[in-house]
Amino acid sequence: MKTKNLFGILVLFLSVLSFTSCNKDEKGFSKEEVQQALFDMKGTYHGSVQVAYYQGSNITELQNAVAVSRDSLKFNMSLQPLSDLISDETIAERLREIGEVPIMAGYEFLQWDSGCIHFVLYPKDVTILGGYGAPPSIRLVFSMNYGGDAVTYMNSMNFNMSPLELWVDGKKYDDFPRLVYHFEGEYE
Repeated sequence: MKTKNLFGILVLFLSVLSFTSCNKDEKGFSKEEVQQALFDMKGTYHGSVQVAYYQGSNITELQNAVAVSRDSLKFNMSLQPLSDLISDETIAERLREIGEVPIMAGYEFLQWDSGCIHFVLYPKDVTILGGYGAPPSIRLVFSMNYGGDAVTYMNSMNFNMSPLELWVDGKKYDDFPRLVYHFEGEYE
C-alpha cells in the first residue's frame, strides 16, 4: 500500500513538472507581428560593407553598398574580396568577371524591443552557370548562423553574411577563405 502511495505521489509530481515545463513563456511572433516588422524594415538601405576574415582582421571596406528589405532581404555582394584571396588564378578571374551577385535571404525574427528588430538571415545559395566551353559554373554556399538588427527609429540596418563554401563545376574548392561581410546602412 505504501508503495502504491509513493508511486501515486511520484506520478503526480512528474505530471505537475511536465505541465510547468510545457509552459511557453517566449512565444514566437504572430503573423501580424511579422508583417509589422517587415513593414517597419521595408526600404532600400545605402551604406558600406566591411569584409573581414572570420574571427580575424578586416580586409577591405566597400562603399556604395545597397540592401533592399521587402518580404526578404536582397543584398548585392561583391566577389572582388574573394577573388583577391583565391590562389587559383582561373577561379579568381571567373569571380572578377562575375563582379557581384545578388543574395536573397529570408528573415527569422528573434526579438523586437524599443524600435530595434533583431533577426537571423537565411540566404539562398548562389549559382552562376557555365560549362560546355563557357567559363566554369560557380556556386556559393552561405552560413545560416548570421543575422542583424534594424533600428526603425533611426532608419538603419546592419547585418552579417558569410559565404562558407565555393563549388567550381561541381567540385568543392578546398582553399576557400572564410570571410564575413558586415553591412551597415541607412534607409533612403
